Amino acid sequence: MKTFGLFFASLSLALFLNCNGNATKKGSQDEPSKSTSKVQVSTDQENSQKQLVDKKWKLTKLLGQDVSELDNSAQKVFIQFSTEENRLVGNSGCNSFGGTYTLKEGNRFETSQLISTMMACENMEIEDQFMGIIQRADTYIINGNTLQITKAKMAPLAEFKLEN
Repeated sequence: MKTFGLFFASLSLALFLNCNGNATKKGSQDEPSKSTSKVQVSTDQENSQKQLVDKKWKLTKLLGQDVSELDNSAQKVFIQFSTEENRLVGNSGCNSFGGTYTLKEGNRFETSQLISTMMACENMEIEDQFMGIIQRADTYIINGNTLQITKAKMAPLAEFKLEN
């Protein structure tokens, strides 16, 4: 009877250790893939940010309308996200503007309160629309040489082409 009890205790201990060993192995196998996934996301984020910054993006669509269908001032609109001091600069059709930006995870961004020159132009409608969009947009999408800015990843508010 003692032998059976000792055998049973040894078997129980062996099973217990084996189960814990498998759980540990499984957990340790899962950890690298989670870690690799985070590295991949970080790399994708960095690549996306590199595609955005230090380039001149020229407006092609505003609220779904082609620039060619808008006032001539829309053809002057551009934006640049500069890595130097995280500066955001551009032209809104008549006036130059500037401020700062912060890039966040998930292709999100935030701008500071933008400042602008104060020239009076004939038609300020495009400029007013564009400046309002830049202030409320919070997400960017880059597909090839096209940049779209959106609010909460909804329909594009403005679309740009990379200017060479």
